[in-house]
Order: sequence, then C-alpha cells, then structure tokens
Amino acid sequence: MSKLELFFLSRYLKAPKRNLLRFSFVFMILGIILSVGILSAGLNLFEGYERTLKDVLLGAFPHLTISKDNLGFISHSETKNLLNKMANCKEIQQVTPVLSYPVMAAGKAKVRGATLNAYDFSNKKSFPQAKYIQKGKKIPASQEVIIGKYLAKELGKDIGDTLKLVFTRLDNISALGIFPSEYYITVVGIYSSGFYETDRSLILANITDAENMLNSASGFSKIEIRLDPKYIDKAPEIGQKLQEIVGNYYSVYPWQTFSAGLLHLVTMEKWLIFIIFCFLVLIAGINVISAVSTIILDKKNEIAVLKTLGANSTSIKRVLSFQVGLSALLAILAGQILGALLSWGIEKQNFYKLKGDVYFIDSLNTSIAPLNQLIIFIVSAALVFICIYYPLKQIDKLEIIELLRNP
Repeated sequence: MSKLELFFLSRYLKAPKRNLLRFSFVFMILGIILSVGILSAGLNLFEGYERTLKDVLLGAFPHLTISKDNLGFISHSETKNLLNKMANCKEIQQVTPVLSYPVMAAGKAKVRGATLNAYDFSNKKSFPQAKYIQKGKKIPASQEVIIGKYLAKELGKDIGDTLKLVFTRLDNISALGIFPSEYYITVVGIYSSGFYETDRSLILANITDAENMLNSASGFSKIEIRLDPKYIDKAPEIGQKLQEIVGNYYSVYPWQTFSAGLLHLVTMEKWLIFIIFCFLVLIAGINVISAVSTIILDKKNEIAVLKTLGANSTSIKRVLSFQVGLSALLAILAGQILGALLSWGIEKQNFYKLKGDVYFIDSLNTSIAPLNQLIIFIVSAALVFICIYYPLKQIDKLEIIELLRNP
C-alpha cells in the first residue's frame, strides 16, 4: 500500500460519521452480518447433528461384528477359541458375545416388535451399553430385563413392572402350526442411547434367561467388538485382519457396512445446505454493490482531484476497496460471532425437540468446527470482494473534465 493510499484510508477511518454511518453503508454491514450469521448457524447445526449421530451410532452399536456364515449359534468353546485368537489385537478395546433374538413385547394395550440381546454376566463385568442406562440396575440378574426408554413409554412400563414377551420356538410345533410362547419378566432398568430406533426396540437380558426362554443350544448368535477410539475409522482394515485370524467359517462386518451410507448422506446434506445458504451472502452482496456505487458518486469530486494530481484508477480503486473491504471483513467476523450465539441459543432452547422417528436422534446439538468457520470466512470474503470489485470498474469510465465541469 502506497503512502497516498494509507493517507486516504486513515482519513476514512477518522471520519466515521461521514463514511461509516451513512445509511447505505450501515445497511450493507447489517446485511453481511445477518447473512453470515445464518450461514454459520446453519452449518454449526448440521455439524452438531452429524457428530451427535456418529457418536450415538458408534456408542450404541458394535464397531465390528463376528457371526457364522450359516447364521448358526457360536458355542461357548468356539467363542473361547475366537477370544484367544483376538487377544493380541491391540486395536480391540472390548469383545462381548451376545445372543440376539426377535421377540414381541406386550404392554397393557399395545404390542411392539423388539430385539432381545442377552449377555453373560457371570463374570460381573459391565457390558458396552451399561453407560446408556438412564435409571435402575446396570446389570440385570435372573428374571430381570432392561428395556429402551421409548419402548417403556409406548408400553406403559417402568422399573418394577412385569413385561410380557411373546416369541416363537421351533420345539413348540404342532399339526396346527407354530404356537407362540410367552414369558414374563421384571423390568429393572431403562436404557437411553439417544438413537430412537434402538431405544424403541431393545431389551437387555441375562444369557441364562434367554436360553431358558428359547430352549436354544448353549451359545451366542454373534460377537460384538468395540475398538479403541483412534482405530474406529479404520474398522474395515481391521475387519479384514480379523477375517484372516478367525477363518472363512465366520464373517466379520465393520460398522460402515450398516451406518456409513447414513453418515455420508448427512455430510452431503450439510454441504448442500452450506451452498444454498451462501446465496444469502451473495444477496447481501447486492447491498455491497449499491453501497460502493453510492460512495463513488459521493466522492466523484475527490476522485477527479486525485486523477488531476496524477493518481491512476488502480490506486483509487485500491483505496476504495481497502475502505469497504476492511469493514466487510469485520462484518463477516461479527456474523460468525452472531452465528455462534444463535447456535448456542438453538441448543439451549426447550420449546422444540427433534422427532426421533424422523431424524434418528432426539437431541438438538450444535458444533462449532474451526475448519468450517475458516471455510465460511474465506467463501464469504471472496463473494463480498467480488461484489466490491464489480462497481469499482466505473472509476475507469469517469472523465476528469466531466467531473470538474459538473461537480
């Protein structure tokens, strides 16, 4: 920046009433702040939704699942053999065998399809979902179950109530077909992971009760594996490694097999919303064009004097772009601060909640990611400076004689 440009820029900053407080200029600044604030809040909201959904999925579901190719039971001896084979895998944080079976849970007036997950609690160790138990016992004993929050609400059940389970057994077949079996069990805990479908269908039980109910062979239907947090995104590679260890008689499924598509869809929607909201900044750019054009008309006499003294159009355009651009950049930063405040307000409000049956989760969270804020600043600044540059081309067409003759 030359001395001439520095002189006029400092003069501009020292005369705020004449330059900064004119109506068109204030309107321009407010437009930038509001548009960037909405853009920032929208991206923060989608970023929070994406992160919350991923955290819930990775917390409520296993990172890797091992099951037999023929979907048969994995016996206790087979399970012990598999656990020994995986003992030296440093990426694995927890291995939990589980017996899973579809059942019908009956309340006073409703019946709801559910999944019964039974664990072996004989070693008194906590199972992966224990951290999501909202109230009640963390480990169900014999003749006890823990059920999902929304399942309990839908069936009208609470801790201490008796839950009726209806299921089919292959050993209960007659000439008239398969008759459903019934089993009554006590609710001792309420489970709430934040993932609506799981909280509406999951029943956690003791493996002994499940085997007695189903009269099934002793064993498990699958083995759930939780990875160390730093290896979670590498689940497919680790799954291939485990596939070689356990052999071809078993299949290893990473969490991406079931959940990656949903997360990719949310990511795509997040950036589509970002692109759409960028048009708000572009609309605010119309005010920028109007404000810069007004400044040029207001300062045409000064521009004429500067050209008479030998200043070229490039220097004059640079002075004006610095003047408006500096204010625009500060407005963008103010808009990002406004977006952070809007995000905080959205997260703290209590009058609107997400519908879990539509959005999978029922909590409305926001997240301010530094990379997202940098992208917002760069894109907004680029759009604003394009809108500043366009009207400055008028200066090249201004004739000194005409300006001095018609002040």
